[in-house]
Amino acid sequence: MRTSIYQGAFEKYLQPDLYQLDRNLFLAQFTVMKAIPAHNIISNALRSGRINKNTHVIDSSSGTFALGLALTCHYHDLKVTIVGDPAMDSTLIARLKELNAEVVITHATNQNGNHQLERLRIVQEVLGQDKNSFWCQQYDNLDNMRAYHDFARLLLRQFGDRLILVGTVGSGGSTSGTISYLRQMNPKIRMVVVDTFGSVLFGLPESPRELRGLGNSLLPKNLQHEFYDDIHWVAAEAAYAGTRELYRKHAVFAGITTGAAYLVAQSIAAEASPDQKVIFIGPDDGTRYMNTVYCDSWLATQGYAQLPMPQQCSTISSLHQVELLKAPWLHFPWRRRSFDEVTRHG
Repeated sequence: MRTSIYQGAFEKYLQPDLYQLDRNLFLAQFTVMKAIPAHNIISNALRSGRINKNTHVIDSSSGTFALGLALTCHYHDLKVTIVGDPAMDSTLIARLKELNAEVVITHATNQNGNHQLERLRIVQEVLGQDKNSFWCQQYDNLDNMRAYHDFARLLLRQFGDRLILVGTVGSGGSTSGTISYLRQMNPKIRMVVVDTFGSVLFGLPESPRELRGLGNSLLPKNLQHEFYDDIHWVAAEAAYAGTRELYRKHAVFAGITTGAAYLVAQSIAAEASPDQKVIFIGPDDGTRYMNTVYCDSWLATQGYAQLPMPQQCSTISSLHQVELLKAPWLHFPWRRRSFDEVTRHG
């Protein structure tokens, strides 16, 4: 039996569990991955004197960064406010409050039905009310990206540099930060990222997103498009199917972003050479989804009484084809180009 003694539970949140699921398919599974950038942002701010023990920390999130930041501030004994929206379920809100976080929920949306800009407006209000406050700025603070260099070193130690890395994108920190370090060791390492429809991250028009936990309504500075080889857009039904298949086949109890990454990674691994390891990143466990994605009756109310695992994606050569195909899973060769370069040509 392997045992590790951590200096408290928080230290474990910063470490992934590594699983081999198939011949060349591996999973780096976190419980709360966003504790990594939250811890790096707060630790660097404390070291630099930007914040102190009386500082009021704040940021916008309705997902795992909210929990990661609450855990970090609990660890450092800091006051924290999280601004979220209705996507933040009651279980997550209860966990945040138990960690002494203040939670503000806004139901307001922009004209496209998204809450993100309204959440950021409230953050600015709170900052204006408290002079000793600190906004983590998870989307644009480059300490988010840099936080993943240790994770990249772990991957190199365990797997070498014949890798294909698969990860979901929201702030861009985990994928851009990890691959930026890996490419220093081997420029040929592929980075495949998973987004969802309605997200603007890779040039699609903004619209309401059924699948939460990945995607964005704005372009974060942590998202470095030139690092990415391929982009996959995955609809909610495909991500839900991947999540359930991952549990059914491999007994990995993970969240929907992990399920979306698994859907893409297992397809890539099936076509990759035997000596090339395909590693996908799992940002959180399945705790938040017991009453939704892991609940058949809830899936039925969403129109997913039948949830077959998609067998393949459709590859497109132009962004204009996304609306034409209306498929639940699309692949687009990004080819390490800038956002402007791709969107200018469609």
